Amino acid sequence: MRSTNGRNNILRSARDTFADKGFDGASIRDIAQTAGLSLSALYYYFPSKQEALYELVHTAYSWYIEHSRAVIAEVDDDPVDQLTVAVRYLARYRMENVSVSTVLLRDTERLTGDNAVRVKDLQREAREVMGAIVQTGIDAGRFRVDSAALATRAIHSICNSLSLWYRPTGDLTPDDIERDFTQYTLRILGIDPSEEELDRLLALPVNQAGMLDFIADGR
Repeated sequence: MRSTNGRNNILRSARDTFADKGFDGASIRDIAQTAGLSLSALYYYFPSKQEALYELVHTAYSWYIEHSRAVIAEVDDDPVDQLTVAVRYLARYRMENVSVSTVLLRDTERLTGDNAVRVKDLQREAREVMGAIVQTGIDAGRFRVDSAALATRAIHSICNSLSLWYRPTGDLTPDDIERDFTQYTLRILGIDPSEEELDRLLALPVNQAGMLDFIADGR
């Protein structure tokens, strides 16, 4: 049986190598060297860098979908509350996982064949986590936009941009970003929350476990 810790060690190495060099600039040998393994040991887990990229991307999207749904399930069925915790979770996920987010947003398109098809299905499922909430809010008259799909893409674009510029050593704290991104999201949907309402929304629970390194040993 293949060791989970061995697999995760390689996935972390693939993450770091792809984030640093890009998929096209990285080699399977680079990943092996970063992991401290021989090529034959790496091939035991993944026969190619294409398979390593697929496993990394598939794991990341599956983790995000599972944990974002769990976060949403912890609040009531008000679409404003549900969307708020979904956005806060996505923003935190991007900030806690900058390297893998860089790979997801830049290198996923390098997947081919069945790998690409399976990941596209996961991408649609991931967008639908928020998209379904936005549509519910439109139907209930809470959100004042015409297209749930377009609004959802706009919200995702704001959060996804974090991997391009956010660094823990920067001037903005995660709490600052979470507050502002929550406000930006609601304004996209035609809501301008008061400071009191924003404070209430930011006090809603968002499980920290879903922001941890999803390829840590023992997971």
